Amino acid sequence: MGKVISIWSAGGGVGKTAVAIALAENLKKNRKTVLADFKEITPHVHRHFNLPLTDKSDIYEAVLNDQNLEEVMEKHLHRKNGLWIMTGFGLDSFMEFEARHFSAVLDFLRKEFDYVVVDTYGGIFLSSVYSALKHSDVIFAVSTQEAVNIEDTAEMIGFVSSRWVIDKNKFKVIINEMLDKKSAELEFIQKALENEIFFVRQGQKNVVRDVGRIVKTLFCEPQGKRFFLKEVKLGGVN
Repeated sequence: MGKVISIWSAGGGVGKTAVAIALAENLKKNRKTVLADFKEITPHVHRHFNLPLTDKSDIYEAVLNDQNLEEVMEKHLHRKNGLWIMTGFGLDSFMEFEARHFSAVLDFLRKEFDYVVVDTYGGIFLSSVYSALKHSDVIFAVSTQEAVNIEDTAEMIGFVSSRWVIDKNKFKVIINEMLDKKSAELEFIQKALENEIFFVRQGQKNVVRDVGRIVKTLFCEPQGKRFFLKEVKLGGVN
């Protein structure tokens, strides 16, 4: 069974999709990886890869009728440069899909891929977010360095962990678009957040490079065929 890694945030506008794409692009180098767009209403992954946003009503019907998803999922999976991509859910799907439909998709993808990277919507108000976080082995909570975003992230991690019964140790924080790691800001960030923290600098090249370092830090390749998470106690990526 593959591992589900969700990219999530307390709110929007923190660069989740860029982080999700960089993470998937790094993981695909060694293992079979799919990037699944779970951003309902306004999915963006398909635009980055110049892919069509397919109608997902057949997935809805298959889950409703307890059918195998293998046949219907084929047309929703696209391969680009070694990375598999599942495009997102538009407005029509948003009106129909419930948590069980998204859960069924994740169950299928977990069986087919070593890594399932899920780009989620910010917040806690959509069923796709609930399903993604509940199924995740690792959750990257993305924030920016502004104090209000740090505080919101800490509060939402606590809420989700408690109310949705998700192990708090699954959460790791990425401070995205980091401009400058001043000592006072670092002290505040580390004090506000109890989870492991990583920093990603501003700029597309830095995102790719720093997320690549996160992958190397958190994942190792033993003698066997799979990656496994290893315990680390690093404060971030320089």
